[in-house]
Amino acid sequence: MLSTIEASGAPKVPRNQSEIRTVSRRAALQIGAGATFATTGRSFAADYPAGPVTMIIPLPPGTVLDVIGRFAGARFQKSLGYPIVVENVAGAAGSLGVQRAARAKPDGQTILYSVSGPVSTNKFVMKNMPYDVDRDLAPVVMVGTSPVALVVHRSFPAATLADFIAYAKAKPGEISYGSSGIGSPQHLCAEYLQALADIKLTHVPYKGAPESANEVIAGQIPCSFTSVSLTYEHMKAGQVRILAICDDERSPLAPELPTVREVVPGFTHAPTGWQAMFVPARTPPQVIAVINREMNLAFRDPELTGRFQGQFTSFVGGAPEDRKSTRLNSSHVALSRMPSSA
Repeated sequence: MLSTIEASGAPKVPRNQSEIRTVSRRAALQIGAGATFATTGRSFAADYPAGPVTMIIPLPPGTVLDVIGRFAGARFQKSLGYPIVVENVAGAAGSLGVQRAARAKPDGQTILYSVSGPVSTNKFVMKNMPYDVDRDLAPVVMVGTSPVALVVHRSFPAATLADFIAYAKAKPGEISYGSSGIGSPQHLCAEYLQALADIKLTHVPYKGAPESANEVIAGQIPCSFTSVSLTYEHMKAGQVRILAICDDERSPLAPELPTVREVVPGFTHAPTGWQAMFVPARTPPQVIAVINREMNLAFRDPELTGRFQGQFTSFVGGAPEDRKSTRLNSSHVALSRMPSSA
């Protein structure tokens, strides 16, 4: 009967004192292992951070991420006692900074604060990527989203997006536009518009959004796909015109700005300028939880909320896994609709 019970998978009943001692030792080891794991998990969180934390931003100084990252760092230091040191590592469309963060020790002492291009779209437009985001990075928190805008210099002969498309059709390839670099949301929005509106523009990639915005403000290039925050005040001053934003709905922060979709109906799920924080893969989940908690608290600070609105950025926040929502992977949708030559 005993062998039948054992074969069926039912628990085996100890038959003598020796077996009782064996089972007791085994149970003690299992309980001890569980206690060790729980204690180790708590110690990871209790000992974090072990010193100043490096925040890598894969963009040049002067971007929205600089402003928000430094403010969040001050809140982080107030809560946990150690500062966040911002390090700008630009180059290769942001890939250099992401690569450095991916290769850092997985202890939470290095945080990557990036826009979408280096971690979402670069792999579609660059060969031999030195990192794999899903393999080498772990998400911490989705920070915010901000729409891309089509901005033209005040001398450009188009007052609306419809005028712009008509002018571009009449002069294929003659209109140059700036972006934040190859593979950036700004570049992809331009390619998306060209594919759907059947126009041809000439791409002039810059190292970042500030550079491309400054060039169109100064009239060095006729138009740019860039950030609303960098050009909105210049629009009000009459230096540039914002013809449309690349989003499905008008922004509540600037409802007077039309969307591309209003003129080009198929222009949906456009690549969005989003920002998120990551840490190296294999960083203890307890440490990720601490960073996530502190950043969510920082982003809800009324002063930082005002800074978000001033940068035309909508705060998202939430749990680490929220980064993978369909809305925030919209670049993949747009890419799937583009011709392969784009």
